[in-house]
Amino acid sequence: MSVRLRRINTTILNQIYEEDFRGFSYGFRPGRSQHQALDALYVGITRKKVNWVLDCDILGFFDNLSHDWLIKFVQHRVADRRMLRLIQKWLKAGVVEEGQWKNTEMGLRRVRWHHRCLPICITCST
Repeated sequence: MSVRLRRINTTILNQIYEEDFRGFSYGFRPGRSQHQALDALYVGITRKKVNWVLDCDILGFFDNLSHDWLIKFVQHRVADRRMLRLIQKWLKAGVVEEGQWKNTEMGLRRVRWHHRCLPICITCST
């Protein structure tokens, strides 16, 4: 798969889902960084009364994500069958880990292009 094709598809998915995000959302968004998120948090905490701050990370979430459910979420917003078929192929492509071929029947942990755009789809679809 060409890098150009991955970038094009990531750009398309970002444009579809970006409108759903709130201004205070920073994760996996183009043009936003963890440093900006920390700056916004600092401003929010110092200007308003805050009783608690919650930071959570669901261990193994992207490692155990069902490909079928992910495609169902994406289908709510993406109608182009070619794009959906391409995403399905990327999900099922498999990976080489430590010189051994492994199928990817679940999860996104080794599918690099998804690291940026599919978490956006999941967040906006829930």
